Amino acid sequence: MSITFLGDVCLDINVVRGEPRDEIGGGVYHGAVTARGLDVPARVITKAPADQRRHFQAIEAAGASVTWLDSPACTSIRNDYPSENPDDRISRVVSMAQPFSAAELEGLRAEALHVNPLWMGMVPPELLAVLRPAVGLLGADAQGFLRRVAPDGSAAHTPWPEAGEHLHHLDLLKVDIVEARTLTGLDDRHDAAAALLELGVGTVLLTHQQGVLAARGAERCERDWGSWTLEGRTGRGDTCTAAFLVGLLRGNSMPEALGLAARVTTAKMQYRGPYRGDVPPSAAPIR
Repeated sequence: MSITFLGDVCLDINVVRGEPRDEIGGGVYHGAVTARGLDVPARVITKAPADQRRHFQAIEAAGASVTWLDSPACTSIRNDYPSENPDDRISRVVSMAQPFSAAELEGLRAEALHVNPLWMGMVPPELLAVLRPAVGLLGADAQGFLRRVAPDGSAAHTPWPEAGEHLHHLDLLKVDIVEARTLTGLDDRHDAAAALLELGVGTVLLTHQQGVLAARGAERCERDWGSWTLEGRTGRGDTCTAAFLVGLLRGNSMPEALGLAARVTTAKMQYRGPYRGDVPPSAAPIR
């Protein structure tokens, strides 16, 4: 059992209560470190210039393998949190890595692959159809297909009218409440999850301020977060997704996998940086 994470790593500038702090970011970083914290082999396929890869040594230090592809620049994003609501985030892209191409991913095989780019175009949507026959379980994070970058670096979620042409390839789609609303136009998370399932997605994992919802077919289950800090917000969804995937790959039921994901994510949201492996998987609450 192993998980491969595909996307760009990031040099984050996170501004909480007006205080900026440089951090390592990117869904593939948080996802791989979480998987390793749960004793699951992890691989990262990502891009960065050779002289910037030293910033991401924590990925390999956690025990994940990394396949580096060349890029003239590394992705860097400034995230401002203007309120105490962790879903209220303003992002501005400082620089972007070069997008992945089909030729670069030729020959890729994986038991489970989670596609987690940071902006629209890093992994062109058409690649989902190319990747589908090469993997056992295919997941993706909606952020990388909704976050569009303007010439001035401002980034915002924008509607994706072609979503139905691509999302049906996915066994798992991770969205937060803002992304779910952007994709479906629906404010209620249950209605939004149902609409996404109607597009052909196998399972929807939806995070929000209070907790996380999983939906598959007619089955629904939810778990609340425990206490959390705004400083620990960055990486919330990536941690949750990785832990959920670990649960599913271990053969757990969807409620069991969601219980693990909620507990692990709550632990991670107590501090900046990735999950530290400080919650035993067997302690996951099942409610």
